[in-house]
Amino acid sequence: MKIKKILLVILLVLPMTIVAQSKFNAEIHGTSLLIKNDAELAYGVGIGYQATNKINLILGFLNGTIDSDLINDDYNVGKYYFNVDYRFNSEDSKFGIASIMGFSYMDFDDKLNLDDGSGFGMDLGVRAFISQTDDYEYGFRIISTFNSESPGAILETGLYFKYKF
Repeated sequence: MKIKKILLVILLVLPMTIVAQSKFNAEIHGTSLLIKNDAELAYGVGIGYQATNKINLILGFLNGTIDSDLINDDYNVGKYYFNVDYRFNSEDSKFGIASIMGFSYMDFDDKLNLDDGSGFGMDLGVRAFISQTDDYEYGFRIISTFNSESPGAILETGLYFKYKF
């Protein structure tokens, strides 16, 4: 009987606790990933924390398979990142723009025959909000990643959807 009461309290309190943490958010994005002359679609997910009204911290990953003309084969790319978004306009506005700056760790497929198939890099970009409510946000983002291990320049362009808890 005591276990049932504890489970009931947990089931009642846990959802309220999760909803009360309104500073957390989750996002998904579909991206066109371009590396040198190669391009393909990629996807990613991230979890964020709204530190202030204008600053959002995001920890996430991106995964894609690139069809390459260079090696005449497909190769996988994985990116793990920590980015900081800084919103330029008021948080009450439905439309807006934010800068993106952060660090990433990229893992390239062994098929590329790189000296070291992975390495740290730096992300710079911009995010444009098309619509925003208290619960969600969606828009367009473009990020350029500077990585010394990459076979060429890296550019991500695509749409994203963010849900605020």
